[in-house]
Amino acid sequence: MKELALAFVVILAGPLATAFAQEPEAATDMAPADDIVVTASPRNASRWHSSISVSQVTRDMISGFTPRSEAEVLRTIPGLNLQDTAGAGGNANIGVRGIPVSTGGSEYVALQADGLPVTLFGDIQFGNNDYWVRFDDSVSRVEAVRGGSTATLASQAPGAVINYISKTGEQPGGAIGIETGLNYNEQKLGFQYGERLGAMWRFHLGGFVRAGHGPTRIGYNAVRGYQLKGNITRELAGGRGYVRVHFKRLDDRAPTNTAMPALARLSGSRITGYSTFPDLDARRYSGVGIYNRTFDILERNGAIRTVAMEGIHPHVTSLGGELHYELTPRLTIDDKFRWTSMRGTFSHQWTVPERTANFVGAPIRNFNLNSADTRTIGSLVYAAGPQAGQVYTAPFANNGAQAYTRMRDVGSLANDLAVGARFDMGGGTANLRAGWFHMRQAIDMDWRINNAFTSLDTTRNSVPLNAFEGPNGTGVLLTANGVSGFNTQWGGCCGGRSYDTTYTNDAAYLNAGAIFDALDIDASIRFDRLRATGISYAPTNDADGNGIADTIPVVDRLSGASVMLPTLNTAATPADVVDYSRHYTSWSVGALYAVSDDSSLFARISRGGRFNADRLLFAGSYNADGSLSAAGRAKSINFVAQQEIGIRQRGRMGGGRYTVEATFYRAQVKENNYDFTRQSATNTTYHSYGLEVYGTMRIGGFGLDGSIVYTHARDTATGRTPATMPRFTYRIDPRYDFGPFSVGASVNGQTASWTRSLVYRMPASTYVNGFVKLRPSEALELGLNVNNLFDRLGYRGSGDVVAVDAAHTEGLIDNSAVYGRTISASARLLF
Repeated sequence: MKELALAFVVILAGPLATAFAQEPEAATDMAPADDIVVTASPRNASRWHSSISVSQVTRDMISGFTPRSEAEVLRTIPGLNLQDTAGAGGNANIGVRGIPVSTGGSEYVALQADGLPVTLFGDIQFGNNDYWVRFDDSVSRVEAVRGGSTATLASQAPGAVINYISKTGEQPGGAIGIETGLNYNEQKLGFQYGERLGAMWRFHLGGFVRAGHGPTRIGYNAVRGYQLKGNITRELAGGRGYVRVHFKRLDDRAPTNTAMPALARLSGSRITGYSTFPDLDARRYSGVGIYNRTFDILERNGAIRTVAMEGIHPHVTSLGGELHYELTPRLTIDDKFRWTSMRGTFSHQWTVPERTANFVGAPIRNFNLNSADTRTIGSLVYAAGPQAGQVYTAPFANNGAQAYTRMRDVGSLANDLAVGARFDMGGGTANLRAGWFHMRQAIDMDWRINNAFTSLDTTRNSVPLNAFEGPNGTGVLLTANGVSGFNTQWGGCCGGRSYDTTYTNDAAYLNAGAIFDALDIDASIRFDRLRATGISYAPTNDADGNGIADTIPVVDRLSGASVMLPTLNTAATPADVVDYSRHYTSWSVGALYAVSDDSSLFARISRGGRFNADRLLFAGSYNADGSLSAAGRAKSINFVAQQEIGIRQRGRMGGGRYTVEATFYRAQVKENNYDFTRQSATNTTYHSYGLEVYGTMRIGGFGLDGSIVYTHARDTATGRTPATMPRFTYRIDPRYDFGPFSVGASVNGQTASWTRSLVYRMPASTYVNGFVKLRPSEALELGLNVNNLFDRLGYRGSGDVVAVDAAHTEGLIDNSAVYGRTISASARLLF
């Protein structure tokens, strides 16, 4: 891998050295066209002439590879570290530039839709920012800025900003296409159309509808939903700008796969390989099946309610506006506004694999938190399905959380107003941009999390298991429908939580820059202030306050028996009152020197902060009046500092054209955070440095896109590499266009990384996708796509090894596996 990185640098250095030795040349018609960077950019400049690390990924660049999730879309961006596959509904952990994800979600990475944040915080517990956005035909490109100006031109995103930019009808025409799985059951209809309505109006409309079992081949339509997006633009007279209205409706559901277990072969601290369970293949496994499509929860009012196991189910309705107006050729006003109603559910059966023999003989109180119950488990029995009533004898079983989180309100109101000025100054041009950002984010949730036993002996259908006190399904029934206790999982910390909070972020920012011939410099500053209000409630095993641990009778569907199950439920007494304000300052300074029209150097330093928001709840962070305690203030703001220097080069070589760019970076973050699903705190400092190299080549019908990223990260408290942080990640995408026929591949992988516990080192992995496209006419495109072409069993990160055998040669890997080989066919009509 070091040799590969060196090769990239050599490729880059040669043309750049030539550029220094020659007089600057005019741009040729072979130079690739640049889109104007609109994401966290201090001024309207092309990617090629911006002193920031930015990637632009168009729909056409990735459509052939038919991404199965948002995580697969974002893997095309160098410098991002995506730890989980998770699924089409979201729930990926997104890190950047060696900064680890210590709790979950995307703490330092913001997702935007047309320049405004999808959520104010990327790591809202059970509300990650990738739940609420979908890549489809309505997207023109995905633009990602890493580090630098994200500290000052966006809030809560000192690591990176990823912006989904919509089509707006500038290019008239449209398409409608259908995609269907060939070795799995899923169908998707996508469409988009844009057109001009007279001389000054244009519009665009797009979206998708989908349904099916999904890549894990669940036996029912677990994936189903739609998205509809549109906008209409009124261009202003004299070319002085435009007014645009956006709308969006998303109602989509898909399972999330937090763990897809397999056997891990061990040699000391190394995992040397993986193999499937008997009758269970992690590449196609899901904790959801036809026998646990619904389950019971204990509501806050004490009633039992049956709910659907839908995975991640977001409901989004948004309406927004956008104004760009040139008051004079040198003075402009830009404003973006969006109101969003967001709610949804997260319902999921977690998989925590264990050897079945370890359950037998274990006290049931280990799973239900009822210390008065001294009975032990004598046997496990199928509670549903064709083997209902039979003793469970498979070698492994699941004791995991059965979660239903109701996101009652995660809606927001956002506005970003900026005024820009340009004027001559001493032989150059100066630019000023001042703005005010406002966003109000609701985080109103209710958690209902049971403890439940399920089978691990079938790929398609997870089956509830009941525990009996005696052997062979005899004696007293200890569970009902596989559930041993209501709201009792995760050590009893979190099962019955409820909270209603609001966070209001106001930020003033200023950017100043100047261009003198080949030199472009800028500096910016941002003042963020957060106002937080609300209330939270924690669970107790004596919600009625009578001094007796609470239990509730539940009827088991198979036997009809009534079982008294222990409960934790939300108490009437608040755990936390939230009422505080905090503020911080961020800054960034950058410069670019254009060696020629085809070569440039840039450098930037920055320091940006972000609030921890709902991660402070239930962590001893508040005084009785809602103000932050000393511990809360220490955890409330984390800062990221970055330094980077980059070089870009483009030109002709061997009858074709190429682009190469490389960025060397350093990053430091003081991480103080709390994961209240694990009740674990992080208080350390991470340092990292690395090299991001990206290149393209076009020779006739041949095209090649590729990137390699080297990351050296350290936890300064321990001196160790953080978990799930590979040293190298890489992607190589060759393709060839024969005219009406094209073929391409994508090779992506990473080197070894440590598991979450930092005990075991996961092996390197490489995965290959491929596609073939046929265009029998200009209006018709047919496609065949294969993801994970070689059906490789493997994992990318964030999991751990559990249930290690006595010889320390085999354990269970608890992680999200890469989906197995999935083959899909598509037909697309262009008009």
